[in-house]
Amino acid sequence: MERNLKILCDVSNSMDKIAAVTETGYECIPESKWWTRTLYKAISKYPIVYVLCWRNGRPDHYYVPYPGQKSSADFKVFCRFPAIKLLDKDLILYK
Repeated sequence: MERNLKILCDVSNSMDKIAAVTETGYECIPESKWWTRTLYKAISKYPIVYVLCWRNGRPDHYYVPYPGQKSSADFKVFCRFPAIKLLDKDLILYK
């Protein structure tokens, strides 16, 4: 992902455009620390203005954790990083 982000940022900069990751994720998120150790580690190095995780479609096909899912605690940590801005943090953090 980091290689692709570098290319994305180089191209967007050369064209005076913003860089955005408009579709990403890890189906069923099998790694408990994926949000902080993989996604955040990669995106935090680049001037990415927007990241969208793919949709949740059914119980065996999702890209954002549900309460109690293996990566849900790490997702909450990820959402609390100052650089991460969400429309409604309370909703996202399972209010």
